[in-house]
Amino acid sequence: MALDLPPWALKAIDKIRRGFLWKGRRDARGGHCLLAWPKVARPRNLGGLGISNLQNLGYALKLRWLWLQKTEPNKAWAFFPIQAQAQVQAFFNMAVKTVVGNGKNTYFWKDRWLLDQSLEQALPHLFSCITVRARKRSVFDAIIGGRWISDIKGALTVPVLVEYLHLWELLSNVVLQPDVEDTHIWKFSASGSYSTKSAYEALFIGATYFKPWEEIWKS
Repeated sequence: MALDLPPWALKAIDKIRRGFLWKGRRDARGGHCLLAWPKVARPRNLGGLGISNLQNLGYALKLRWLWLQKTEPNKAWAFFPIQAQAQVQAFFNMAVKTVVGNGKNTYFWKDRWLLDQSLEQALPHLFSCITVRARKRSVFDAIIGGRWISDIKGALTVPVLVEYLHLWELLSNVVLQPDVEDTHIWKFSASGSYSTKSAYEALFIGATYFKPWEEIWKS
């Protein structure tokens, strides 16, 4: 798929784009390039020329598939074998907050639904004792009958017990609503819904804002 182009292919495409930008031909040597390509391929408000960063664009498109799989699990595309890189999956987990209803479409350990981070991140010692298969258990499956407790198989060290008691206390306030679907919220848009534009721009978080960009581009 286009969003799975290998690094060598992205590099070859960027070489052609770089040559066309600086010299109007397929190739341009380093001395002809007035600015490093990673800086060129930034949004204009971050000091770039607004040319798409192909790697980040590919990541943004994969985030779209993850969003569709999460929010529309019964649609045909939810079953596509899309494999996201670890960093893309981690970004998605950070970008989506869930308001639990019936708990059937939310991962107990891996989604952000109870705290500002996933239980996997918040309770690492306890999570390390959870069987691999159970790590993808839904909130509904984990809570009903206390299955999350029976999923603990590792050594009960002091850190594990501390985190276990903390989680027990947190879950005492959780009440599932059988007739209400889980709601997933994309943190990088005002509407709470995913868009490729918001995902792409979010991948540049941490870059320095270029204050006079509007004056320069409007002149």
